[in-house]
Amino acid sequence: MKPGIKIAICDDEAVCRESMERMCRACFEEKKYSVGIPDIHVFSSGQEIITSDKEYDILLLDIEMPEQDGISIKEYLEANRKQTRIIFTTSHKERVLEAFGKNVVSFLVKPLVREEFQNVMEKVLSDICGLVLELEENGETFMIPAKQIKYIEAQDKYTLAVTETGEHLMRRTMKFWEEALPCQDFVRIHKSYLVNLEYFEKKGEEVRLDKGKSVKISRLRKNEIREKYKEFLRRKVKVM
Repeated sequence: MKPGIKIAICDDEAVCRESMERMCRACFEEKKYSVGIPDIHVFSSGQEIITSDKEYDILLLDIEMPEQDGISIKEYLEANRKQTRIIFTTSHKERVLEAFGKNVVSFLVKPLVREEFQNVMEKVLSDICGLVLELEENGETFMIPAKQIKYIEAQDKYTLAVTETGEHLMRRTMKFWEEALPCQDFVRIHKSYLVNLEYFEKKGEEVRLDKGKSVKISRLRKNEIREKYKEFLRRKVKVM
């Protein structure tokens, strides 16, 4: 599985750094997030974060640190237009009001509680990945971001969800997926295939999937597919 979400942990106390790293890894292992293996980097000071000059998806940042505290790091990231989402950790609730900012998505009070940590991580991942489906299959729970699903393929009583990071065979119907996924972003090109328009690649009367696989477009759905894809492109241009 390829590296996924980039996470930075910054705290001047080694015990806190180690605890947060363990919680991060446990969170991803237990929930089976379909976003790749978390790429975790650990720092003992704010200066190390600044000099690393890397972009992180999530930063777990201690407010109280010597020399450069978490608030000055937050201000640096905002001034340099970094898109990192900051989760502040603190032993002093009274400093929370100082720490608000456009990059700040949540706060955790030390000592960290595992359940609260997981809830915050799920919230932040939903913000990064858009809609995240929580699905259970054979006693395991999977967290699959909708935008990372390439396509859904019907296979007898099962459906195969092909994502950027892997495949999941589940006892779900195509109707389930059509209702669960954003209708403006997915199109049924054939009775057995539901495709993410972000990965829609048409050639002639076929749509190319991955690994050299192609599927012929349903003749009855041709006009609907064309109009839906045009609308998808119009929305994408507006966002850009």
